[in-house]
Amino acid sequence: MANQEYKNPISKYVHEYMYWRKQVDNYGPLKNDHYEEIFTTLFEVEKSFYDDLKILDMGCGPRGSLEWADNAAQRVGLDPLAEAYQFLINGSHAMEYTPDFAESISFDDNHFDILTSINSLDHVDKSDEVIAEMKRVVKPGGYLFITVEVCQHKKYCEPSPVNWKLAQKFTDACDIIDEKHYTYENGVANSIKAATPYNHDAPQTESGVLRLKLKMR
Repeated sequence: MANQEYKNPISKYVHEYMYWRKQVDNYGPLKNDHYEEIFTTLFEVEKSFYDDLKILDMGCGPRGSLEWADNAAQRVGLDPLAEAYQFLINGSHAMEYTPDFAESISFDDNHFDILTSINSLDHVDKSDEVIAEMKRVVKPGGYLFITVEVCQHKKYCEPSPVNWKLAQKFTDACDIIDEKHYTYENGVANSIKAATPYNHDAPQTESGVLRLKLKMR
């Protein structure tokens, strides 16, 4: 179990859990058939890219974000609520879950070939510590795939707003393979699909979406 020092006020986690509890109550078992597209098309790689790799999905939620990656060497979802989420999924997923806080990941240095963070980096409490952990657990030559909403203001479950200069926090250990800035359009994944470039020259109050592909040196 991760260090409890990083735990937010309990109300944040109750809010997160109850959101998913209501999804199950209202719509039935949580579906995950959309994730393959998120991890492949939205990052411009084939499913085979993940074959035989050890994958960590940070902030995975309860849907089974890596169920599609059946040829991976290891597929782990990280979420502080992972143990509570087992009550929603009844142990029905083949992927592993770990209830770590992202500030204190319970895997050795250089363990993973790829780490993904899909709309999760702004949900953490201490982003600089999380970024250090992200770089620590991915091996040299491995990849970090990141999507995140760029917003100027804190939100209830998103206490660490991310700005457009996020990539610079990784360049001490990573090369930037690709960086895209999109206008926010009804969700992070939908924004990347729409691929409307964010206009930094025009005054804008709405959020944007940042997609990063990084490679560890």
